[in-house]
Amino acid sequence: MMQWPLALCYVTKEELATKEELDGFRKHVTSLAALDFLVCLKSDVFVMTHGGNFAKLIIGARRYMGHRLKSIKPDKGLMSKSFGDPYMGWAPFVEDVIVTHQTRTGLPEETFPNYDLWENPLTPCMCKA
Repeated sequence: MMQWPLALCYVTKEELATKEELDGFRKHVTSLAALDFLVCLKSDVFVMTHGGNFAKLIIGARRYMGHRLKSIKPDKGLMSKSFGDPYMGWAPFVEDVIVTHQTRTGLPEETFPNYDLWENPLTPCMCKA
């Protein structure tokens, strides 16, 4: 399997724990998911890479815990255009990301009808209390 340079910047649970330490978790898939959840919850930065419930739950839990940890929900439209341009250099890519994500702070925001409670657990009535 080919590894991209960016992927080499991130660690996996297999690199952080010994095989013996992980064996107890491997017996139950839910235990591995719980381990992933705790690592994501306590990490310095969490970047949401998809719109699934797992990522939404982590973003919501981090927001509920007081926004002390950086959580990033990228603009997928920009990212797809930027990644799809084989001629875009690093500097223009970084500039596009910074400009597009200036207002995406991850801070509490007023919820909209049908807004996902897992992703934004701070309902309007909680913010007014």
